[in-house]
Amino acid sequence: MRPVVIGVLASCLAIVPVCAQPVPGVDVAPFGAQTVWPDDANLATILDRMHEAGIQWARFDLCWWGLCEQVPGVYNFTSAMVPGHAGPWNTDNAIAMLRARGIEPFPILCYGNSLYDGGQGPYSEEGRTAFGNYCYAAASRYRDSVSYWEIWNEPNLEFFWGRAPHPADYARLAIVAATRIRQANPDAVVAGGATSGIDLGFLGAAFDYGLLDAVDAITVHPYRIAAPETIDAEIATLRSMIASRTSRPVQVWTGEWGYNTYWSELTPLGQAKCLGRMMVNNFAQDIRLSIWFSTHAFLETAGNTSDPEWGLLDFAFQPRPSHQAMKVVNERLGAPVQPVEDPLDIALSPVPSGQRVRVFERGDSAHLTVVLWLARWPLSDSFSGRTTSVSLTAPPGTALAAYDGLSGDPVPLNVSHADGRTVLSNFRVMDYPTYLEIDLSSGIGEVEPAIRVY
Repeated sequence: MRPVVIGVLASCLAIVPVCAQPVPGVDVAPFGAQTVWPDDANLATILDRMHEAGIQWARFDLCWWGLCEQVPGVYNFTSAMVPGHAGPWNTDNAIAMLRARGIEPFPILCYGNSLYDGGQGPYSEEGRTAFGNYCYAAASRYRDSVSYWEIWNEPNLEFFWGRAPHPADYARLAIVAATRIRQANPDAVVAGGATSGIDLGFLGAAFDYGLLDAVDAITVHPYRIAAPETIDAEIATLRSMIASRTSRPVQVWTGEWGYNTYWSELTPLGQAKCLGRMMVNNFAQDIRLSIWFSTHAFLETAGNTSDPEWGLLDFAFQPRPSHQAMKVVNERLGAPVQPVEDPLDIALSPVPSGQRVRVFERGDSAHLTVVLWLARWPLSDSFSGRTTSVSLTAPPGTALAAYDGLSGDPVPLNVSHADGRTVLSNFRVMDYPTYLEIDLSSGIGEVEPAIRVY
């Protein structure tokens, strides 16, 4: 499942709806998870576990269009029955439960309806109008509780589109849907694309048919059995494509992405390492919302009961290592936070292979978090890191603290000062994030603001 990019302040000035709603990284943390269908009997437990991990975003399917509208023009958001499921699909209840835990709902408006166009991805004016009416009904009903919406899931796959993928038809549908959503809620933020993978061909064609005029963000699902950092070039290409077609500040989000421990390449610990690297690497390149797939194992009904697969939780809904890694990243890079260029002239000696050093500003330019890791692949549970010295421009008296990205435990620091530089000797860089928090405010007067990355 699964053009010019500028900073949040400029985006706020350019797109009023984004700033009228909670902004990832500004008001809420930029890291979320995809959770269960609202009819799940364990929903309360799962949402409690999300809250424990500091997760503030939940992507989920709204009541599917074909279930919600079984009589033309009549919408049932509370009692539609899903074939093969025990309980009703009560979207009211699910959204209320999310809100009670401080979690932003990010619902998907999706899938065909047998009343229109044979249940396929809409291609007729009647089908598009009907889907738009469904979107209007949802956005109107949840106007006071849902700020963010996504149009369809993986329309570049026949499995979800219901017929051969058709980027022009998807773009036409998204334009109608976004228009109707904003008629119900002018402040709504609308995401589209939602492609399996970073499907540049499908997206480029959809852009040419006006998708970028309709949405505030393009979401992609960049699944891969490879290092999380391998998305960087593809994201840069996607942003270039967006910039060449619109002057609107359309953001790029990873709306669904995870790593599966059923793969032979990954253990539960390896999954946790990937989660930390994915989230930090995404946010460092100004991907303002990253959704992990998923809170729990989605495929247990397919016969694989031996491994919780994608889940942050095991089959008993207890935390796995990835749940703890998610908790740590939300604690260490919680809002307000934003990526900035390195203002400290950070240097590692010796330079370990695959080093990554990214800097984030927490609230103001005197409070920084430096995240260090090695972009290694494949992963090994037995890897013990590489020892190096980290030097940076910070005066004596600067408050420093480091935290392990898997456990959240404090990391001891060996600190010295020489030639106007602070040196951390015997610093161990791991194949997952270590968070180095720096407080420059003690006794040094005004701090020069850091340069924003985007």
